[in-house]
Amino acid sequence: MVPGTDLPAEATALRVEVFVREQGVDPALEIDGRDGLADHAVVRAPDGSVAATGRLLDPGPDSPAGIVGRVATRVDRRGGGFGQAVMRLLEQRAGERGLAAVELHAQVSAIGFYERQGYVGIGPRYREAGIEHQSMRKELIPGLRPVRDADGPALARLIGAVWSEYPGCVLDIDGEEPWLRGPAAAYGRGGGTFWVVPEPAGPGGADAGIAACCGLRPGGPAVVELKSLYVAATARRRGLGAALVRRAERAARAAGAGRVELWTDSRFADAHHLYRRLGYEPTGHRRELHDRSATVEYEFGRDLPARP
Repeated sequence: MVPGTDLPAEATALRVEVFVREQGVDPALEIDGRDGLADHAVVRAPDGSVAATGRLLDPGPDSPAGIVGRVATRVDRRGGGFGQAVMRLLEQRAGERGLAAVELHAQVSAIGFYERQGYVGIGPRYREAGIEHQSMRKELIPGLRPVRDADGPALARLIGAVWSEYPGCVLDIDGEEPWLRGPAAAYGRGGGTFWVVPEPAGPGGADAGIAACCGLRPGGPAVVELKSLYVAATARRRGLGAALVRRAERAARAAGAGRVELWTDSRFADAHHLYRRLGYEPTGHRRELHDRSATVEYEFGRDLPARP
């Protein structure tokens, strides 16, 4: 991945070859002046030449979806997996930016390619640059939505199951975690946000519970606190934890925060590894909660870079 300021001339030339010369697109439409604002995937063939390229535009912190476009593969490299590699890189970058989905304007002839990457059509077809197109979308965190008060019991099951993996951790809802009786109301009162990722529905549409959750609350001037990041054992190794942290960071930026802080149980070693991998560092602060679980927590924090 490269920023637009570092886009190789060879990648620009490939786009001109594919869109302008091969497909007859007006050069003024192809070179639209937005490359400098985008992230670009550039995939090279074994001989070092550019085989495929594409770009990701971020519409801004208030938008949950990035825009993928300018996906082009050199004619003699088509069918070699280079286009798929471009899409993987662009989706990965979108996730790093905290985008929950990506959208694109697919030429009708390429719909099958994008469907194989997990995209689905949205809305009617239309003509763009003289070519028939179909808008398509892919959810990067499938099912992600704001919490509802009705989610309380499912959240309690998720958190209780995670805590049960650690000796001595006890979930006492009424005594210590009453927010679980009405999570949407509790976070709303505090000016926070809380997201859940439901598990796919079971046979007959049966509720399968919640796969992951994460919250965000104001923590001070230009600071927010990351809260209650949990992922069910059956949903791990999908990147959900990292995706939720990046989604929370995006919301933090939109709220004007420049730093995210969190407290994590000293026993949650896997979570510590995740936070470190995502750029969080221990602050050196610790606290004892004197609760039924005899919890000792460590504080981690991360200053948000100006450009994710």
